[in-house]
Amino acid sequence: RSHLMVGFGAIVEHCKELHRLSLSGLLTDRVFEYIGTHAKKLEMLSVAFAGDGDLGLHHVLSGCKSLRKLEIRDCPFGDKALLANAAKLETMRSLWMSSCSVSFGACKLLGQKMPRLNVEVMDERGRPDSRPESCSVEKLYIYRSVAGPRSDMPRFVWTMKTPS
Repeated sequence: RSHLMVGFGAIVEHCKELHRLSLSGLLTDRVFEYIGTHAKKLEMLSVAFAGDGDLGLHHVLSGCKSLRKLEIRDCPFGDKALLANAAKLETMRSLWMSSCSVSFGACKLLGQKMPRLNVEVMDERGRPDSRPESCSVEKLYIYRSVAGPRSDMPRFVWTMKTPS
């Protein structure tokens, strides 16, 4: 596994023009540190089944200055990195997270903290506010839009609006 990490680190370090990257499986937070440190022109990243915890997401959001689109599924990333790097989300086009460790409470807080972002929670189990705020959401979609929140959402999508 360490040879894989070293090899991947070398690829990211030496491919200075890397704009898109898709990763899946058994990658540690160290790989995300390589990405955050060296992939300065990375615009789109898709990640599945990877990472050790919030540190991996933190490395990507704080290091990838050109990142515009981030798709994450089945990773242990959660509230801490998402909230600590909230300002970065305003420079991106979108963030999609599914089957991760993001709580409903963090989604609400993000919606309040960043009013220019549309923060949508998708959960087919029912209203997310019917469970404790610490419960993870099924899916999270964050995006910028000059039109504001959309009004054509299915019944399993909730927008985290700023309190009136």
